[in-house]
Amino acid sequence: MKLFYLSALFLFIVPVVNAQEAYMVRSISFSGNKSFKSDNLRKIMLTKQSPAAFWRFTYSLGHMIGDSAQYLDPLVLNADLQRIRQFYFDNGFFFAQVDSSLDYNQKDRSVDITVEISEGPPAYVTAVNLHGIADSTSKFKELLKEKPALAMGDRYAAGHVDAEVQRVVALLQNDGYAYAGLDSSVVTPGMPGDTVPTRVDLYFYSGRQYRWGKLSVLPVDSGRIPFEKQIVLREMLFKPGDVYSQSKKTESEQRLYSLNMFELARITTPSKPPTADSLPGIISLRPRPKHEIQPELLMDDENNAFNFGGGLGYLHRDFLGDARLLSINTSLLLQSFQLVTFTSKVLSDTVTVGRIDATAQLTQPYFFSNATSLTWGVSFLVDKQMPYVQLVLRNKIRVSDRLADYTTAYLDWDVERAKVDSLQAIPLPLGLETPQFNSILSFTLQRDKTNDVFSPTSGFFNLLTIEEGGVLPNLIHSLFKHSDFPYAQYWKVMLLGKWFFSLNGDATNVFAMKTKFGYAQEYGTYQEDLNGPIPLNYRFFAGGSGSIRGWRTRELGNVTSPEYGGNTLFETNFEDRFHIAGDFGGVYFVDAGNLWNTYRQITLKTIAAATGFGLRYNTFFGPLRVDFGFRLYDPGAPPGHQFMFQRSGRDLIREMVVHFGILQAF
Repeated sequence: MKLFYLSALFLFIVPVVNAQEAYMVRSISFSGNKSFKSDNLRKIMLTKQSPAAFWRFTYSLGHMIGDSAQYLDPLVLNADLQRIRQFYFDNGFFFAQVDSSLDYNQKDRSVDITVEISEGPPAYVTAVNLHGIADSTSKFKELLKEKPALAMGDRYAAGHVDAEVQRVVALLQNDGYAYAGLDSSVVTPGMPGDTVPTRVDLYFYSGRQYRWGKLSVLPVDSGRIPFEKQIVLREMLFKPGDVYSQSKKTESEQRLYSLNMFELARITTPSKPPTADSLPGIISLRPRPKHEIQPELLMDDENNAFNFGGGLGYLHRDFLGDARLLSINTSLLLQSFQLVTFTSKVLSDTVTVGRIDATAQLTQPYFFSNATSLTWGVSFLVDKQMPYVQLVLRNKIRVSDRLADYTTAYLDWDVERAKVDSLQAIPLPLGLETPQFNSILSFTLQRDKTNDVFSPTSGFFNLLTIEEGGVLPNLIHSLFKHSDFPYAQYWKVMLLGKWFFSLNGDATNVFAMKTKFGYAQEYGTYQEDLNGPIPLNYRFFAGGSGSIRGWRTRELGNVTSPEYGGNTLFETNFEDRFHIAGDFGGVYFVDAGNLWNTYRQITLKTIAAATGFGLRYNTFFGPLRVDFGFRLYDPGAPPGHQFMFQRSGRDLIREMVVHFGILQAF
């Protein structure tokens, strides 16, 4: 029994003594690291330095803000040094040495850690040899030479070796060698001098080249698939007899998901290589419910402002067969509103800004080919702005076609009846006082190579839209001379480009840039009041959370009434997006641009500029954001008050604009 008590006492005392002897890590620094930044090396370590005393205090109050003190564990530190050695080895410093020195402060029980690094000479690839490649055709050899991830003259990096292996395996698997893979890799360093010459040998196994065999369509659960199997097979980018391609298999799965008909869509092949030359495929599906009614909580950034509201939607899958989708949606979105009472006249006040939309839409996913779809919709829109309310009844037809990877084309035809009522003393643009009957054709070419839908860290997005209004009404008027309905005649072009660049290795600091240019030009005559001006919902507007953020939405413009838009728009935006802690991030931004009636009015002194900062909170549906915008240069201000430095701090705070939004600003 005494032995038991002594053991228990020992187990109790040892942790207490260790806790008393623990040293708080005050700092972690590095010396000798010429090739890699200290911040990147610090992220490799499990040993962390303690936050400042203020953040330790706030953390002690409720564990909500800040962080706790971090203590030295010699075993963890030794493992960190080994991880840093391995990091250097994997990046071509085969002879790097890593050690540490500890500076203890007995007074406050803290320790400063210095990681001492002797990098040694770097290794450079002098030869890359690929072994075991079954396909020796000239076409495949050319593919092997295109954009290698590991090339002679590059500094050796294990990540580049892995990327080259993945590239070669993908080429083989897209050329019929479904079970190809890496057998082994050998890295042979030479004698070190100023550099270390290094040879890399990669040994692959290719196996047999396969073609697609029989394709079977089966439900995942017991039951049946409630539509014809041909609907599924036509979405495949391959057919029996084609050479097996892993990428086409993956793209075909994505096409099935894009139909919005399946909860699960998976194409599988035998786990072991068959002895025959054909490879059977099983398309496993779990259908979604045929009917679906959903209440919706809606948030978007349309019109460069944060809109919040709700709606109700109904979706009928496989409407009249052929995988058609019928959707009926109603929604109410508000930007600002007064307290609504039984006596309120929301549609006629000059404060409420919002939109009511009711839409019925039918989508035909297969229109002549599996790369083309057809959408037909009928909608009724109430667009309420401060100076006016617009009622639009629209019939819309859209044909979309996937021209190539990352490239999509859209052809839209809108036929609509639009009526605008002014709510303020500001007169409507000439010609809008009477309802219009408009026919508008537009063609859009879009190329999207960004790496993420919500928060891209690399890639680009380019868009070109060409629009024309008036051909159909003009034709009707020429055929029926007595027709007297007003309509718009104009042409319009818009260019949009967005680019994203990661500024560090883990993409926690991203530089983003956007440029947008648009121009619209009326043509025809106003004889007999037959031709009206450009419709309000097809004009350009400036200012707001996705535009020049020193101004509120639709408040910026080198025009008489920015609320009614203009015909020429130029915007450019720059953002530095960085990580703060956890799901929080921040941005610094600079915006420039303006709105004009014609391109002839564009001058350097009429281009407005804004700057500011913002916060981001990442959620599963994208980041929520708040931006604080300041007018860097205001061309509409009186002389002597146009530049930021010419205004007082009180004026800057008074003019500051706060924008709320969902997703990134662009």
